[in-house]
Amino acid sequence: MEIGALQGVTEGYQGQQVSYEVPYLIIPSTSGRILVQAPGTGELKEGRRDRYITLGNHLAERGIASLVSFNTPRPDAQFKYPDAPYSYRDANWSRIYVDAMIQVTKHALENAERICGKSEPELFMAGFSSGGSVVGAAAPHFPQVRKVLLASTYDSVGDYFYGGVRAYQGEIYLAFGELDYPAVFLAIMMPQLAPNASAVNARSVPECDHGFRGPLNGRILSKAYLWAFAGDDSFPSPEGGIPLHGEEQPRPSPPS
Repeated sequence: MEIGALQGVTEGYQGQQVSYEVPYLIIPSTSGRILVQAPGTGELKEGRRDRYITLGNHLAERGIASLVSFNTPRPDAQFKYPDAPYSYRDANWSRIYVDAMIQVTKHALENAERICGKSEPELFMAGFSSGGSVVGAAAPHFPQVRKVLLASTYDSVGDYFYGGVRAYQGEIYLAFGELDYPAVFLAIMMPQLAPNASAVNARSVPECDHGFRGPLNGRILSKAYLWAFAGDDSFPSPEGGIPLHGEEQPRPSPPS
């Protein structure tokens, strides 16, 4: 596994220059494919309980893709400015996140041969929660992205997301819990939001919330990646999935 960081700069609301760091990790393979993963708001590049490391190792071992994950600085204010729910150092955090996704993807492509064994790889994108919204915004910047996975996704980055999915021409896969009503609504609306997409594939997971909480749903979440990027049509079955959230320990029996 390789760990590094990129540097970014954006313009703040007062016209000031705002610099930020974008830490990333790379789990290489010889698959000839790269998957850029965008975590949810507040998640680090490793993901909750190191789930993106676990997932990346799984995808590399199966020869599906090399995983590249990253994170932006966490927002330091909420609803401070009317055009964005979050801000960082008085700059639009949504813009920072989208720009960081684009920057990390360019870095991955520039180093593709070292990362996946091929100088012109297949390129995939996936995102969880707000990360899925960022994927929708960033994907059309890269014509070679033919498949994206949006897991538990809302329209978190607003117009960046709507403009992106409207322009995107590849396949969209949406995975979401039946109890995650905003994600359900977005999935229903996606064919209208993404009129140029070559296909919109949406599947719900029974008894599942926004976070895919619990060991069973963690296995199902891992299967979403095989569904989108390896043609495994058994999703949302957990069969063959891996525990992304750890396994529950049995509860001790009450004293008799």
